[in-house]
Amino acid sequence: MGFLRALLPSIGSFFAFVLGMLCIFAGNQRQVLPQADLVTLYTHGAGGDGAPDFFSVYTMSYCTGFQNTSDSKNTTTTEDRLVDCSNWGVQFVFNPAKAILKAVGDPSGTLSPDTWPSCITDDFEALQLTNSTMVVLLMLGTAAAAVAIGIRIWSIAFARALGRRGSPTYPGHSGAHFEFDNPPTPPEIVAFFVSVLGLGIGSVIASVIATEFVKLINTSGNAHGVSATGGSTFLGLAWTATVLQVLGMTDIMVSAIKSRNEPCWCDLDERASLTESPEQKPLVGSD
Repeated sequence: MGFLRALLPSIGSFFAFVLGMLCIFAGNQRQVLPQADLVTLYTHGAGGDGAPDFFSVYTMSYCTGFQNTSDSKNTTTTEDRLVDCSNWGVQFVFNPAKAILKAVGDPSGTLSPDTWPSCITDDFEALQLTNSTMVVLLMLGTAAAAVAIGIRIWSIAFARALGRRGSPTYPGHSGAHFEFDNPPTPPEIVAFFVSVLGLGIGSVIASVIATEFVKLINTSGNAHGVSATGGSTFLGLAWTATVLQVLGMTDIMVSAIKSRNEPCWCDLDERASLTESPEQKPLVGSD
C-alpha cells in the first residue's frame, strides 16, 4: 500500500497527461476523437452550392462535414459525417470563408456578401490569439504533468538507491515509510503548480470560447441562418485533467506539511541511542 500511496499523484498526473494530449490533438485526423471539437459551425446552406453543412473546429485544426438525413417510421434522423480535415498547427486560425472555398474546389475564389456573412469570418479571425494562447497553456500544463510523473518516479528510485529499505526500524516508523513515503521535492511541487496553472487557465479560456464566443456567432449569424454549438466533450476532457492535477497538488502539499512535523532520521537515531542500556562502569575503590 505504501508504494501505491506514493504513486497516487503520479497516477492522477498520468491520466491528466492523456486527457491533455487528447484535447490538443483531437481532430488531427477524422478518426482521432472527432466528437471533441471546441466549436461546431453550422452553415445551413450559406456559402453556396456544394458548401459543407458544418465545420468542426478543434484547437489546432478543423474538419469539414456533411449531414446525412434518413427517414424511418415516424422519425427522421440526422447523422454528421466528417469528410476531410485540415493540417494542424499551434498558430492555427479558422477562416470559414476560405474553408468553404477549399471545400467547393475554388481556393483562390471569393464569396460574395450575399453568399456568406463576412462578420462570421471576422469573429473567427479575432479568435486566433485567444485560441493560440489556450493551446500553449494546454501544452504547458500537459508537459508539466509528464514532468511531475518523472520527478516522482525518480525520487522513489533514488530513495531506494540510498538504501532506505535497509534503514533501522524505529518505534512507530516502519521501514516502508522510508522507502516510499518520501516528502515531495520542490521541483515536483513546481511541476504540479505549473500543470494546474496551465490546464486551469486553458480550460477557462476553452469554456469562454464554447459559451460566450458561440453566443456571439449565433447572434451575428442569426440573420443568415448560421449557428454554432460549443463542445461539451472537449470541456469535459480539459476540466477533468485540471481537477486531477488539483487533487494531486493538494495531496503533495498535505504530504509536504506533514513531513515538516515528522522527526528526521538523525533525531530518531539519537533517541534510539539514548534508550540503549549504558555500559556499566566499575565503581572506584570496589573490588
